[in-house]
Order: sequence, then C-alpha cells, then structure tokens
Amino acid sequence: MREGLAEHVPNVYRFALRLTGDLHRAEELTQETFLRACQRQEQLRDGRAVRVWLFRIAANLWADELRRNHLPTAGIPHKQLEVPCQCATHVRTAEMKEELQRALRLLDGLPVRQRTVLYLTAVEELSLGEVADVVGIDKNTAKVHLSVARKKMRELADKRAVPESDSSHQDLTADSNR
Repeated sequence: MREGLAEHVPNVYRFALRLTGDLHRAEELTQETFLRACQRQEQLRDGRAVRVWLFRIAANLWADELRRNHLPTAGIPHKQLEVPCQCATHVRTAEMKEELQRALRLLDGLPVRQRTVLYLTAVEELSLGEVADVVGIDKNTAKVHLSVARKKMRELADKRAVPESDSSHQDLTADSNR
C-alpha cells in the first residue's frame, strides 16, 4: 500500500498548496496527510479510491488546523505557484502564465467551499461523487457549489474584462444592476 501512495504526492501537494496558500504549510500538510494515511491504511475500503481518500484526509487536517488556530483562508501568493503539473508542457508562454495567474486570482475570489469544489473537479478531475466525499457533503450539494462557483468565476471574469479606464461604463453597468 505505501508504495502506491507515493504516486499521489504531487496531487496532494498541489491540493494542500491551494488550501493553505503557503509553500511551507503545504509541505507540512502533505507530510501529515501521508503520515495519517500510513497510520490508518486499514480504513481504506476501496484501493481504487486512494487519491480521493488522501484528499479527504488533507481537507480534514486543514479544516482542523483552521478551527484550532483561526488561520486565514486567503488565496495563494501567485508567485508561489511554480508547481510542476503533469499536464503542462515544458515550454510555457508568457501569455499562458498570465492567463493561469488570472484564473487563479479569480478562483481565490470564491468562498472556500466553492473554490475547493471547483479546484477538485477542474484541476484534479474528480467526479462530483468523489468531490462530495472529499469535502464531506452530498453529491447534489457539490453540484450546486460547482454551478455557483462557475457562475461567480464568469461574473468575476466579466468584471475584470471591463477596462479600468472606462469607469463611466462600469458605473452605468453597476447602476443598471440595482
């Protein structure tokens, strides 16, 4: 079992980085997650669900840490996001990095639960059922959080797409929405 855990380290670390917003805390959370997994491996009922189980452990450990220490849930300083991704090509253009930074800033603007659900479905490619297991909610609630998160992301993206120099347009748009 322990050999099978090692392949999930990059995914758990990326998830921990999204949760904590800090490289050092993400490393600690990842280590604690795998320590807890090794200690409780008999609790894993389905060997095919190791990744979801590890995400659940990480999410629970982080929730415990937040409750204990009243830590902020702010987003990650985006300079820290130079974490290798399996799906990324070796050569990244400046435009791709800028777009990624923009998407992550938008993601950070979401409430924690919506941010987590969207991240797990979009980046880690978990099913809604798996996301529900990780977050500790039912599948329909996960579906609602995903839908709301996507809608808010679109709204945030639309707001940021309006040029800042055209403040009169922003004021008119804001007034018409009231």
